[in-house]
Amino acid sequence: MIVEKHIVIEGNHQLNGEIEVKGAKNAVLKQMVLPILSEGEYTLTNVPNIADVLYMQEVLEVLGIKTELTENKLSIQSPANIGIEAPYELVQKMRASIIILGPLLARKGEAKIAFPGGDELGPRPVQMHLDALEKMGAHFSLEHGVLTGNADGLKGVEINLPYASVGATENTLLAAVLAEGKTVIENAAREPEIIDLVAMLKKMGAEITGEGTSEIIIEGVKNLNPTDHEVVGDRIAAGTFLSAFLATNGSGTVRGINPDNLPMELKKFKEIGAEIKTEEDSIEISNTGNLNSVELSTLPFPGVATDLQPVFGSLLLKANGTSIITENVYDQRFQWIPEVQRMGANIQTGWQHAMIKGVNQLSGAPVNATDIRTGASLVIAAIQADGISKITGIEHINRGYEDIVSSLSSLGSIIEYN
Repeated sequence: MIVEKHIVIEGNHQLNGEIEVKGAKNAVLKQMVLPILSEGEYTLTNVPNIADVLYMQEVLEVLGIKTELTENKLSIQSPANIGIEAPYELVQKMRASIIILGPLLARKGEAKIAFPGGDELGPRPVQMHLDALEKMGAHFSLEHGVLTGNADGLKGVEINLPYASVGATENTLLAAVLAEGKTVIENAAREPEIIDLVAMLKKMGAEITGEGTSEIIIEGVKNLNPTDHEVVGDRIAAGTFLSAFLATNGSGTVRGINPDNLPMELKKFKEIGAEIKTEEDSIEISNTGNLNSVELSTLPFPGVATDLQPVFGSLLLKANGTSIITENVYDQRFQWIPEVQRMGANIQTGWQHAMIKGVNQLSGAPVNATDIRTGASLVIAAIQADGISKITGIEHINRGYEDIVSSLSSLGSIIEYN
């Protein structure tokens, strides 16, 4: 893994060429925990070599599940008897580790997990997860920062989520597949990563319908089987590279991505001034001239992904006119703004809105990434700025992007680790 402390970028170099994205971080981390549900040997392919995958490997190892990552192939061996506890020193690295709660309760009837950490994005309540699992028969207690769950057999129920939460949908799914009877998730999240998670569960023998819609129906089964699966392409990484081409007045093709997984994002790229051509597993983008300002709001899929909001924000820093971004998903997703303001960006914020007035130029500066997507937005700002930018906090970037320096260097960026 990358251990360097900084990324140094010389801006104003046009990016062109082709790049292939690997599997989605937001899919693979959840698919890695499926072996909790059933013993046996599993293989995941198209796995991104990112820090979060390594962190999840550590969580699984503590549970007694053996893993081996070779290039982009992950082999997993789940034994007949697994552990039930994920300690704080592991969970604090990554919020996604809360996803082990549902499958542990389903298979073992007990789980102990420290409250999760990860990006500094303010509170992301796990109450929706707990409410859903309690409806199915689980009981929880919280002592000394450790959440303990117990269940004497989970029962299928109807669960209406107050918000189309991806995490709550996934945790409920992973508990329901082995629960007794039928579970119906209303207001379920519709993200492509959930569709891919269900695809792997079905290979394991789960009975699920409605994935990709707001109502998912799960008929519990007694046993599941191990399987192999290829992880769906990372639409957030794809959107980041498409933005990089556009921000530098370049053109290029991103492969390994289904364009249907970025419907609103591609629409916004066109409004900004891009020409887009799509094939079954690739997107070609080119800059047709000056960039236009737009209005953009984040929403659950098929809306603009909140993970791409900071990236779009940096793409619009030099666009003609004034852009307005509304963040509807995470209330602290604007942490990228103070950093790009150091580079000369003209942005005003109020509540969940950011007003970006395009400037003629940005100046390279030392900036700090506080989370994965802030890091990506700083990269997009730096590649279109005059002079040198130094980005610290790159351990966050490494959690979501497989060696972004080599990727962008291959497209013509002057970028290096330092």
